[in-house]
Amino acid sequence: MKLGVIVPYRKRPGHLRKFQQSIESYLKDQDYELIVVEQNDDLPFNRGKLLNIGFQQAIRKGCDYVVFHDVDMLPVDVDYSYSDVPIHLASGFTNSDREIFDTYFGGVTMFPIGLFKKVNGYSNEYWGWGFEDDDLLMRLTEQNIFTDTKTYDVPKLNTSGLYLHGDYSYVKCPNIIELNKDFTLHISFRPEDIIPEYQKDFDEYCVFSIPGWDTTIAYNSFNRYKFEYWDSKENCHQITSKYSYPQYTNITITYDRSNRTLMMYQDGNLVGEQVLRRKFLDTNKLDFYLGIADNRAGDRKSFRGFINEFAYWNKPLQRNEIQEIHQSQGFSLLNSYEQYNSSKNLKIYYDFKHIKLDEDYKYDTGKVLNLVKNEYDAESYQSIPKTIQDIQSKTISIPARRQSTFEMINHKSEGYLEGGWKSESTRLNQLRFYNEILNNETNLDKDGLSTLKYTKVSSTSQGKYSFISVKL
Repeated sequence: MKLGVIVPYRKRPGHLRKFQQSIESYLKDQDYELIVVEQNDDLPFNRGKLLNIGFQQAIRKGCDYVVFHDVDMLPVDVDYSYSDVPIHLASGFTNSDREIFDTYFGGVTMFPIGLFKKVNGYSNEYWGWGFEDDDLLMRLTEQNIFTDTKTYDVPKLNTSGLYLHGDYSYVKCPNIIELNKDFTLHISFRPEDIIPEYQKDFDEYCVFSIPGWDTTIAYNSFNRYKFEYWDSKENCHQITSKYSYPQYTNITITYDRSNRTLMMYQDGNLVGEQVLRRKFLDTNKLDFYLGIADNRAGDRKSFRGFINEFAYWNKPLQRNEIQEIHQSQGFSLLNSYEQYNSSKNLKIYYDFKHIKLDEDYKYDTGKVLNLVKNEYDAESYQSIPKTIQDIQSKTISIPARRQSTFEMINHKSEGYLEGGWKSESTRLNQLRFYNEILNNETNLDKDGLSTLKYTKVSSTSQGKYSFISVKL
């Protein structure tokens, strides 16, 4: 079986030399063709279109299957043998902490010729970095081509919560949180899927906020959970999780004033920590909010999803206590048990099982019980009481993977970088994928191999190596 190795390329001659040497040495005993497709124009890079062009060349070269291969990934331990289903190979790296998230389908991906034709190849319409591989994965799902699946379950707990669903759906709570003293914040929730808004550079869904110079816990359109705060010099700081599909999760934030250490945990595991150089900028607002960031005119950063627990302690919980709380979900935090021994420091605790709805407002408003004080001191607005059993598990398609190891050639990140997209084009690709493709269907009949247009600038071939230069 003959393999076509297709590499999209522009202006990385050093990387290309290293890759060519590496792949030729690695495949020396295999029947293959190496096809490099260069984008020779000033338009944003279009990886999908270049790979479609390379695929057409692979057919001319008599290849039986192809591997779409980024130029910065050098094989260390990789099985390039034929597979009759699409396989994602970029699953491990010797020298990089690159995130291999569940739906990642880029980097190095292998296809039999017939199945790539069946999905009409990549879309030609993703300019700049990102989302052409998400579109391709969705094409496989639509055409019932084999993929693996992953289910994000909701815990089977005997508990209730609130479903929040937009700008005017939130909970207002009296604020006794003191940011510049020892504290722990803990919240359990499940965000809904991302719905990007065209007028924004990115989307953020605040499940907790102290307004002013906002202190927030949020999920965002970079598929990350985030804690954000401001210091006394009005500098913004954040701790952010790795890429994570919207799922039921526990976020816990601790601050130890004695060593000025701030920590963020997700589901009992440490996500990140910072040592504060300056104090928190504490706005001392009378209220904090669950579901919105209240002070932002035109952008309340509204949360959509389910929330079933919020708690505040006036001490930093220890790691074993945080793990215990996660493992023993459904137990009341009012009483110490096993590794958790800080119930006496609990100052705010809402479990949303106890809500008094206001009949005068047709159940649009209600009071929420703070179990520590045994008082209904919080107000809910246009929120829907639900049991956790009402929240459905989600099953998604993920690529079939073959465990492999690559060495990454160092270069600047092209996608998510320091809290945002490096390029505006990635946001445009995200808007296209989420708003036009994901909630409808791919445009594979009218966008792909069958509609591929380009101008060939030059081409050279020597032995098993071909270099094609094109304008898009």
